[in-house]
Amino acid sequence: MLAKKVLLLALMIFSICAQILAYTGNSNTYKFHRESCHHESRIANHHRVHFDTRQEAVNAGYVPCNVCRP
Repeated sequence: MLAKKVLLLALMIFSICAQILAYTGNSNTYKFHRESCHHESRIANHHRVHFDTRQEAVNAGYVPCNVCRP
């Protein structure tokens, strides 16, 4: 019973953390990155596209970065 409660709490925390994370896409390469990725910091301002969720980036046709693997 306690294990189920711990698992449920962990899933809730994971869900909240996933919503806090934001992603930045590059409109030139159509790749998206975690905000902590060193490739993200190199995107020119006029090529930056903000996504609130990973799914939003994928739905827009962007592919995940091979370095930060969002």
